[in-house]
Amino acid sequence: MLSWNRKSSLSIRSPRDKETWIRNEKEQSKEYEIDLYLGKKTNLVALKKNLIDTIKKQLDYYKSSRTELYSAPEMELVKSCPVTGISTEETKLVSKIYNAEYVQTPDTGHVYLRKRPTENAISDFYLNDVTYSATYTDKEAAEYRLNSIAVPWLKWVKEVYFKQYGEMPKRILDVGSGAGHFVEACRRDGIHADGVELSESSRDFAKEIWGFELDGRNFFDVIDDYKGYDLVTFWGLLEHTPFPGKILDTAYKIVSESNKGMVISKIPRWNSLSSASQRLNAETIIRHIDPMGHIMLFTDASAAELYLRSKFKPTAAWYYGMDVYETFMQLGNQTGLYKVLTETGDFQMNLQQFIDEEKFSDGLTLVGVPNN
Repeated sequence: MLSWNRKSSLSIRSPRDKETWIRNEKEQSKEYEIDLYLGKKTNLVALKKNLIDTIKKQLDYYKSSRTELYSAPEMELVKSCPVTGISTEETKLVSKIYNAEYVQTPDTGHVYLRKRPTENAISDFYLNDVTYSATYTDKEAAEYRLNSIAVPWLKWVKEVYFKQYGEMPKRILDVGSGAGHFVEACRRDGIHADGVELSESSRDFAKEIWGFELDGRNFFDVIDDYKGYDLVTFWGLLEHTPFPGKILDTAYKIVSESNKGMVISKIPRWNSLSSASQRLNAETIIRHIDPMGHIMLFTDASAAELYLRSKFKPTAAWYYGMDVYETFMQLGNQTGLYKVLTETGDFQMNLQQFIDEEKFSDGLTLVGVPNN
């Protein structure tokens, strides 16, 4: 059976490191050298406005909306793993959140929903759900979010791209752009950048705040307009779509026309402290193992395998997450004492660095180059 392993040092971990990922199948092995980037210090509490009231409102909304969606009679059975195609009959149940059943495969450990709403229902949710969109389109927080999140993303993107090719990317396409923060960060830095975003409210926000139009067409329909772009980014998209491989296949058609092509995806990790905290508190989840936010969660193995099957070779991995924030929030949900969350922002930020360096974070950003 297909499996992945890693070779890494047992010595003290640092924010920059290397390791080897090894793919094994049918007595054949292939090694991939991976540059590791560990941690991204961000005071998450400072990003959140009216934090306690927001959490309480979201808890009620998430529980009712997700339970309703996953109690619908027209649910679709997912017959096979979206990454490797192994039969869902061979998977095991690993978590049940708001009536939604997450299962895990025996090959790459990929986690996905055994049953889910129809594709149209998923699309309607992301296009029309005001509460979901509002997370990313708060006007007051726009500039702070850009400088705290999008600018560090771009700084890291430039670092890994330069290390790979010895120059900066000339054209970047950001897919699932949300409110356009990353596109704006690129443009302020002098890089030609465009964004694709289906949500009309997010596109309107980008137009109003940043002054540019995001492409509202389906990503599969825009290949010819963006062929030859050096870099395609997905800052939280692959976990939302039933067909992540089709998304990456499309990205390959775009960047393979460049002599220096690259793809970067930020995805949620199953093997993390956040997953552990949430599995112990399955009725109070508003992020991460959220059956409408994430219809699947990746392991490092399933992410690497997905890249390879779409003709990308993994070359670098950035581990950082919101695990300490999540754990403290769950403590607040259990006890009603939210001060442990709201008054410890700097402590959370520094503690999270240790989680990231041990690769127990709930986020992975994976770099791939065309595997020619």
